[in-house]
Parts: sequence; structure tokens; C-alpha cells
Amino acid sequence: MLQVREVGYRYGHRRNWLRPRKENSFVLNQVTFELNHSSCLSILGTSGAGKSTLGRVVLGLQKPHQGQVLFEGQDLYAASGRFRKNLRRDIQVVFQDCYSSVNPLMTADQIIGEPLRNYERLSARELKRKTGELLEKVGLSVEDGNKRPDQFSGGQLQRINIARAIALRPKLIVLDEPVSSLDRVHQSLILDLLAELKASLGVSYLFITHDIQAAMTLCDRVAVMDRGEIVHLSDSPASLWNSQQTAVKNLIESVLPDHPGDRLTLF
Repeated sequence: MLQVREVGYRYGHRRNWLRPRKENSFVLNQVTFELNHSSCLSILGTSGAGKSTLGRVVLGLQKPHQGQVLFEGQDLYAASGRFRKNLRRDIQVVFQDCYSSVNPLMTADQIIGEPLRNYERLSARELKRKTGELLEKVGLSVEDGNKRPDQFSGGQLQRINIARAIALRPKLIVLDEPVSSLDRVHQSLILDLLAELKASLGVSYLFITHDIQAAMTLCDRVAVMDRGEIVHLSDSPASLWNSQQTAVKNLIESVLPDHPGDRLTLF
């Protein structure tokens, strides 16, 4: 479904007002992977590895300086306007910060219903029914549709963001650190919800995270990025434990057991 072929991306900058524009080295360098239907590929890496930049490239928000991004065989950045409009329906996103991802003046019904209003012709009654169904699908109630963002916890608001993301039955959802701002209890609940939706809707996930435990919970395949490159790519998430790559070892060593007494003997 998704093919990323030798993608490179770099950010330009000015060193100061007297000097001409310079180009940074590539933030993404020769990044290549594929993602199939109804599957989850986790992109792991520490801060600055290039994960979020890769997510924006896949979403069609930042054109790569080299390489291609193909969605169902079509080049995202060379396709017609009509294809790109349909693409915005087929590829959705859930961001890390659940609060800045929504309009604080909107109700949950309005937030979830926004993509439906943009792409489907529904009466007010049909729209209310659909948003209610979506709220229930993510574990909230129809009555929650009348509440505004400041009346929800972080975990509840992230459920609303997920409901909005699945409203149009997309083929791919880019999950950019969707649980990292939540406590462990809410992380577990959101990951369980994402797993249930993947099974019931057949949606694929590109799961961008620094959390190896979250990745192991949800993903079918795993990739590890370091300094803009993929240094580990495997169909078996368990292969991480045997990798000799320094970046992978550093990720594993950063994992702490839930009980402090076990932390010295984890590995």
C-alpha cells in the first residue's frame, strides 16, 4: 500500500544575516520501506532521529528532496490534484499533543464531524448519529459529544482525536507519538483501542514512537532510525533484542521495568 523509496530530506537555514543560505546535511537519508494493508510498522528512534520528519513526508506535508513516496502505486508528490484530495481522505493522522490537535471552542461532536462535513453530504441528524457511533466506538458515550476539550482528560481527548481519524474509514493512519504524553494507564488503554480498531476496520498504522514497549504492543514490523537513516528493519519485532546496532541497544537500555526493584536485572 505504502512504498517509501530512497527518500531524502534536508532543512535549510541561515547561519546569520550576513551569510548566504546554507543547506544542512540530510535529516532523512535513503529511507526505504514498505507498509502493507491491515498492518502496523513501528518507526522507532530517539529524539532527532528523523521520525517526525518522515511522518510529515508520508502525509504529503513536506516534499522530499530525493526519492519517492508511493501510495497504492501513485507518487504523492507527482499525482493530480484529484488524487491528492482523495489521499487526504485515505491517510489520516493522530498527533502527540491531543490538546493542540483540536479547536478548544468546538464540541466533541464538531471535532469528530469535521472530516465528515468536508467529504460527505449528511443531514444534521445523520451527522449527529455518525459522531455518536464514533464516540461509542472509541469507548466514550453519545452524551460526551456535547462537551468541549477542557472537559476531558488527556486520554479521553486522544480518543476523540482517534475517532476523528477513523471517521472517513481511512486506509492508513500515521500515529506520531500518540501515547507519549499520557500516563502508563492511559497509554495501555489507547494502545488496546488502536489494536481493536486495526482488527475491526482493517486500517494500517505507521506508528512513530521512541517507546519500544509501546511499539512491541502494537506493531507487526519494526524499523529503527538513527541520524536520518533506517539502521534496523525486520518483520519480527522480537529481533530487536538480538540486534548489534548501537541505536537499537540504546533504545533497549532505556526501557525501565514497572517495578523499581527489577530495573537492575532487566537485561
